[in-house]
Amino acid sequence: MGFGEASAKDKAAAKAKAKDDADKKAKEDADWAEKDKGNLKKAARAADAAAKADAKLAAKAEAKELEKAEDEAANSKLSGANKKSAGSAKMTQAEIARRQALMAAMAKPAAKKQVKTVPQPKLEANTNRQQDLVEASGIDAALGRLDVGEKKTKMTYAEFEARELEGIKEENPGLKMSQAKERCFKMWDRSPDNPKNQEK
Repeated sequence: MGFGEASAKDKAAAKAKAKDDADKKAKEDADWAEKDKGNLKKAARAADAAAKADAKLAAKAEAKELEKAEDEAANSKLSGANKKSAGSAKMTQAEIARRQALMAAMAKPAAKKQVKTVPQPKLEANTNRQQDLVEASGIDAALGRLDVGEKKTKMTYAEFEARELEGIKEENPGLKMSQAKERCFKMWDRSPDNPKNQEK
């Protein structure tokens, strides 16, 4: 054993380590392999589609090769002016006309867009803040809009009490203030001025 060479033990250890690494990699690859049947079928369909596309391209290339070989064979049989030269390409009148039309279309500047002016709409006065104007759709809405200005303000109990308490004291001078207020409250419950009774 020379200087710098590995011993037999080192070589065996390196070989075992390489085998162990290969086994671990194979196991990890197996764990990562696709197991879902749907995904496997999808991958198989994609591979089939790619294979078909490749076969189609190969068939096209082969057809071109065959056509080129036939053209060369046909050219070799022809003589003189009838031979097709690779550099010259004759154009028909239709081809010339088509190319001229394309050039003319490209030479034209972009089609000018005609500016279409729209007449200004008739301006109407803003009627949102006019008090005397009533706009509504439907009978109920119109009646509701008309009644808004005529509604009486709702009376509060304090206003009712101030108005009626003097009358109760004049009719019954011997009542205490609490008794007079109690009678006033009973009258308030039955009064048409009470907002609860107006809703009924």
